Amino acid sequence: MKAALTYGPFDTRVEDIPEPSPGPGEVKVKIAYCGICGSDPDIYDGSFGLLKAPWWPKPPFQTGHEASGVIVELGPGLLGDWEIGQRVAMNFRKYCGACYYCRNKMEQFCEHLVSYEAGFAEYAVYAEGCLYPLPDEVSLERGAMLEPVTIAVHAVDLGDLAPGKTVAISGVGTIGLLVQQIALRAGAARVFVSDPMAEKRAMALKLGADWTVDPLAEDIAAPGRAYTDGRGFDAVFECSGKIGAAQQCLGLADKDGTVVWVGAYHEDATFPINPYYMFANELTVRSTILAPYVFPRGLKLLSKLDLEPMITDIVPLADIAGALAGRKTSTAIKILVKP
Repeated sequence: MKAALTYGPFDTRVEDIPEPSPGPGEVKVKIAYCGICGSDPDIYDGSFGLLKAPWWPKPPFQTGHEASGVIVELGPGLLGDWEIGQRVAMNFRKYCGACYYCRNKMEQFCEHLVSYEAGFAEYAVYAEGCLYPLPDEVSLERGAMLEPVTIAVHAVDLGDLAPGKTVAISGVGTIGLLVQQIALRAGAARVFVSDPMAEKRAMALKLGADWTVDPLAEDIAAPGRAYTDGRGFDAVFECSGKIGAAQQCLGLADKDGTVVWVGAYHEDATFPINPYYMFANELTVRSTILAPYVFPRGLKLLSKLDLEPMITDIVPLADIAGALAGRKTSTAIKILVKP
């Protein structure tokens, strides 16, 4: 089968490798679509911090974790009523359920996780616990958005939203736009968006944002506070992964506000924080890495969110290296790879 293999920075190749076979408790899926996540270009250029983690596979390794597909083979010992031909979306991680973190409602830090990150390929296997059957009304394209939807749901959970609160979002790529939609469904009364790309600001307005600003043209704190009578926002979500934006977002929060860093930042990036400012304003700062216990909720949202306008490009697997190389400067929002 064809699969994308990463050999090192800027070296991703589509090659023929053996088709995987499902082991006990596993299912083989023919991949329909796999989305390019914001972390995938960082993996491509070698800047992703987790590449140095001891559990990260040695090159060449497969990637791709935002996948949907159709079941083509069942392994032995399955507990569920899975069927050949069933349409599914997938989580890419299997958690042990037995370690300290799993037993304390923090499965995202599981000490014995198994990764099934191999969606940039024609076929992949997954533990059955990673599979989520797609309802008839949910397309396979929408199914490939399940994992990023869960990230956005978890981020909004951390933002402590309630009906009538105000929201600011920095960076409206896939995650930022999903955060916006889910925040509005959670009751956000006003949404302010910052993004340097006019196309993405226009999409944010189309999906319900009240105000947008280009952060390269002006300091986002000034217009942001002007829209809130000088107070700032109840919840601020930084979704761009830019360290400068993470710092700017502290100045967008109202007193007793919550700032959620949703982006993935370079491991060496730092900036100064004024402890007195944090103290005087009682700010809360949270961050995200994965979405624990959220997939069932995300699945229910797949038929409700406005996802098609966000899927701006579908590229063949053969062109994945070019898509990854150009992703950071592209105006595309969500790129799906089709094997």
